[in-house]
Amino acid sequence: MNVELKARTADHVKTYWERTKDPEIRALIPIAELTFEESLRQYEESLFPGASSFGRVIYADGCYVGDVWCYGIDEREEKMAMFSFLIFEKKLWGKGIGSQAAKLFLPEVFSRYQINKMGAFTYADNLSSIEALKKAGFREVERFEEEGRMSVYLEAQRG
Repeated sequence: MNVELKARTADHVKTYWERTKDPEIRALIPIAELTFEESLRQYEESLFPGASSFGRVIYADGCYVGDVWCYGIDEREEKMAMFSFLIFEKKLWGKGIGSQAAKLFLPEVFSRYQINKMGAFTYADNLSSIEALKKAGFREVERFEEEGRMSVYLEAQRG
């Protein structure tokens, strides 16, 4: 499967916002409940110089299937950012698209920003996400309970 990353547009934001209303998707990832207007505003803010977030859209065999992004970019003190990805096209889950997208995205972010590591959170029962992150070079740092649910924190270092 050919996986590529492309620039995000307002149309992508709309599709992503609609597709992530799915209860099965929402059960797997800690995703903020935002209005479409809030989502669009976050996207627009990410386009400004000095923005604290940056994202790409994921295409698999020419079809838009998800997003990959980093947020909380801190180039001054912690020299890190947080990483997230989501494949909303459920029929493609478990096909390696998330790990391929992360492998493409991480070098871009490390060359674009003066950071040394990326952190990622996922629920402990989201084994596919943990596996995808590990295949992309993330290492598990800790497990913890938050709001009654076990979570995992992983990190990837600048290569």
